Formats: sequence, structure tokens, C-alpha cells
Amino acid sequence: MSWRTPRRERNDRGFSLISLLIVLIILGVMMALTIDGLNGTGLPTSPTSGSTSGVTTTGGAGGIVTQAAVSACEADYSSIENAIVTYFSDNGKPPGPGTTWATINPYGAPIMQSWPTGAPNFTFAWSGTVLSVDPRYGPASTDSVGTPSPRTGCYAA
Repeated sequence: MSWRTPRRERNDRGFSLISLLIVLIILGVMMALTIDGLNGTGLPTSPTSGSTSGVTTTGGAGGIVTQAAVSACEADYSSIENAIVTYFSDNGKPPGPGTTWATINPYGAPIMQSWPTGAPNFTFAWSGTVLSVDPRYGPASTDSVGTPSPRTGCYAA
């Protein structure tokens, strides 16, 4: 009885080399498609489903920073709107002007831990009736996050 492994037939030689080449070609094609889809910025070229700003960036670091500033501004604006609605539902009237109504509550926890500053790109102001976004550059926006064209409020980065 022999314990040796059976010899390979001549037709089986080179099979692993060919399969390795096929796998490398497939990986190369997938990598090329991925790099093309990222457009060299590290971010997908098409907007993701979570994006609500509708602002398209031109790529590069400046576009990414602008998109991040707009998203941060929109999130801060939404937080302030929610705080106004919470104050109104708790007290039956809109809050007074300023920021202390949101950050200081003598009867319990404040509505917001701190007022969003948006620094250095934006500031938010509550007049008692109007919530406004004042960008560092460009015209302000009242009662909305702004408009991309013309660039106002959050979009005027």
C-alpha cells in the first residue's frame, strides 16, 4: 500500500496561475471603478440619501469644507427650531429675544446645553419672532436656512 499522493496529470499544470491572474484582473477593474466613482476627493460624486442641502461641491478640499459648514449650519438651525417649538409647547408662548431662554432654566434642565455659534462661518440670532442666520460672507437669511441661489444664510459660506 502506497501513502503517496497521486501524481497530477499534465493537463492540471498552470491552473492556479491562471486563476490567480483572473482574480487580479477582477480586483483591478473593481479598484478602477471605485477610484473613478470617488472623483479623487475621497467622497462619492453623487449626493448620498442623507444629504438634504442640495449644494453641489466642485471637489477638492475647499468644496468639502464648504459642504461640511453648510451641513453643520443646517443641523444647528434645526436644533434651535426644535428648542423654540419645545419652549412654545412648554410655556404656551414663543420665547423672548436672545439666547438665555434656551440655555438657562431655573426650574430644571435647560432646553439646549449651549447656543450654537456656528463660528467662524455663521451666527444665529433669535429676535423673539424671527430666527436668522448671519453668514460671515453673503446676505443673511431669516426664518429659513437660506437659499443656494442666490447664496444666502447657511449657503453663503
